[in-house]
Amino acid sequence: MSNLVKLKFRIATFTSEDNEFPVSELIKPGPQSKGWQSARFQDFPQTIIFQFICPVQIKQLQFLSHQSKISSRIEIFTYIPENPSTMPPIDQFKWKRLGYLSLDSNEKSNYQARELKSVFIDAKAMFLKISLNKCHANKHNMFNQVGLIAVNALGEELADYFSSSRKGFGGLDFDPVTSEKLKQLLIAKDRAVENEDFDEAKRLREVIERLKSLAQQLFQLEERKKIAIKNEDYDSAKVIKMEIERLRSVIMMPSENPTFYARPQSSGQPMGMTRSASRPVPAYQPPQTAPSDEFNSYTPVRPIKNDPYASQEIMSSRTQGGFSNKNPISYEERVIPTVASGRNPKPIYDEDDDEGPKNINKAPEPLGPQQAKLAGPFIHILTEELCKCIFSKTWQLREEGLDKIMNEVTGSTSEILIDLEDFEIYLGVLGAVRHTIGDKVAQVVLKSMSLLNLLIKSIPPSRGFIRGDISEFIQTILAILLDKIGDSNARVKEMAEQAYMTLSHSEIVGINLSVQTILKPSKEKSISQKHILGKLNLLTIIVEEFRIDNSNVPFNPVVEYALSSFSNSNSEIRNSAQNLLMKIYCCVGSKLLNLIADNKSLRPAQIDTLNKGFSELETGAYQEPKVQTRQPVRNDKETRETRDFREQKPAMCEFCGKNDSSFAKQDALDIHYWKDCLMLVACLQCSQVVEVLHLNMHMLRECELSELVDQCPRCKEAINLDDFEMHVEEQACLAAKPPGKANRCPLCHDDVEPGQNGWIKHILKEGCPNNDRSNY
Repeated sequence: MSNLVKLKFRIATFTSEDNEFPVSELIKPGPQSKGWQSARFQDFPQTIIFQFICPVQIKQLQFLSHQSKISSRIEIFTYIPENPSTMPPIDQFKWKRLGYLSLDSNEKSNYQARELKSVFIDAKAMFLKISLNKCHANKHNMFNQVGLIAVNALGEELADYFSSSRKGFGGLDFDPVTSEKLKQLLIAKDRAVENEDFDEAKRLREVIERLKSLAQQLFQLEERKKIAIKNEDYDSAKVIKMEIERLRSVIMMPSENPTFYARPQSSGQPMGMTRSASRPVPAYQPPQTAPSDEFNSYTPVRPIKNDPYASQEIMSSRTQGGFSNKNPISYEERVIPTVASGRNPKPIYDEDDDEGPKNINKAPEPLGPQQAKLAGPFIHILTEELCKCIFSKTWQLREEGLDKIMNEVTGSTSEILIDLEDFEIYLGVLGAVRHTIGDKVAQVVLKSMSLLNLLIKSIPPSRGFIRGDISEFIQTILAILLDKIGDSNARVKEMAEQAYMTLSHSEIVGINLSVQTILKPSKEKSISQKHILGKLNLLTIIVEEFRIDNSNVPFNPVVEYALSSFSNSNSEIRNSAQNLLMKIYCCVGSKLLNLIADNKSLRPAQIDTLNKGFSELETGAYQEPKVQTRQPVRNDKETRETRDFREQKPAMCEFCGKNDSSFAKQDALDIHYWKDCLMLVACLQCSQVVEVLHLNMHMLRECELSELVDQCPRCKEAINLDDFEMHVEEQACLAAKPPGKANRCPLCHDDVEPGQNGWIKHILKEGCPNNDRSNY
């Protein structure tokens, strides 16, 4: 973002202007600029076409709307000619429609504030057209006008775009083999035109274009091979070399070969994994450019149901608001999500999706040098295309990659792992798990843990697998699982515990290594209470299932850890440690009493408590102290009514308290979380579903795109960096109050009553006006 410049433009044409507010005001906006307004009582849409001084790569558009003469919708189009010397008249341009953005009516501010919308795009253009649809009616806009105070375009100038785009027509940029092939095809096409065989000429023209595309792929592959060799990543270099040879063989095929000429280059569909007859070799495919790629650079969005690579076209850096429940929109009716300055924009996602987001209309980006190095140990097993999904910046693609691996492990689609040795399968799958199990997005974490469980249960490992890269993968996976057992997400915590025990029972880890990992001191100065409770719970399960002795589960280290936790200041940790000590006593009896007597850190009252518990165990009267593990921790001042909302019960949502018999099935409950639960919202930066009350903190600290926002010192809300300076200077936001006096809703930006009761009242009873999850 720091390399972007303000792009210079002129006004090519426009529909109308008010004499006092001419369109020329948009060319050099400044503090004294009055902005542009349409003439009075004009038909809509009102259109302005901007021409840049040279071809440009637009990265961001900014629109500052008039405070009362507000268009309901702005549509955005771009055009770049193939050849500037033969550019058609402006009314014959074939515009590329990028989408539209909606503007707020501004009624809330009493038509005093001006709305700034920032749109992140990635589009080449020489002309930019904006169409402003009908205005919002209000008493201040008596003549049905629309107006803009300023329009800014940020990006990069492409001064040599036309010269570079003309290269290669004579074979100058291609290797000799490709150049010769192109010359033959060009001659054949000219001959077909002379003979008026236009069907053949059309076919040859398409062949030429596809051949050029293959040549570009060859060039990219050669560059990637050089990088791999430079990084001494010879496995990747070998894979790339074989793909280069395959593409060269395709180029040498005769023109009539249907497998070559019928191959699409821009389908936007997921690409398959191909294998040779002799040895599994990944078929490298550079990222395909689907129609939506130009807006897929920043943030993942939710897909349209049943179309695995179809989604909204234009990405949002940040906006405030939730989801709507609307019918699917067509490609031409997609909304451009924007960065709003203090108001809730219109919804940007379709809700005709019963299963939550799975894919987006975006091919995975190429592996960078560092990613290629990390994927080096297993890229020859999983294929480069699948590794690109695993290392993608887009979480839906990471999840999609794990889904493909799960299908391979189960055998439902055996294209990659077929005929491989079990060790190779473990190397590939554990490599993918190692790089996804610590993901910031809960959906990816859960999918990775499910894959780990599936692998061990489907293909029981051998002790001999613990060598080389697999050993490093296992150590990292165990450490991450221990971290996840303290996660605030209940499902992540439960799955982490299950995966850890699955590894403990397997030969690839075993109980000894799993206990050593639990007892290993944390490098962090402080470890959360949730993590300590998780470790104690794991040790309790291990003692129950494996018992405790020096050969299997080490006696002294486990007891010392339990006694140390029994002295913790937190009552939940003490109760959990006491339960563990009781389980140990059931295994070893009086042997435990000697260690307790020799422990100098225990107070007499603590020793009495333990001895009383041991006596009750002997008589069968012992009752375990209850360990409160339900999350999140609630305000002590919660009323009974609030606890009724929050109490977890079968077939009940733990967040909003809704009872539904279908919730007994986890899939139905997940769909409720994704679509309907009023207490939850999806972060419009990373799409992760979080509680409304935690959305602000998530955007500032946890979101993988948190670097795009900063906290306003006045209202304490997350504000996009592009709007931050103006937001702070205006001081139009509502100043934050102490938590004991008020909560701040991140959806409507109003104060609500303090405590959990305030959230329940605001969201579930009164209903937040900006909560778009209406089908509850």
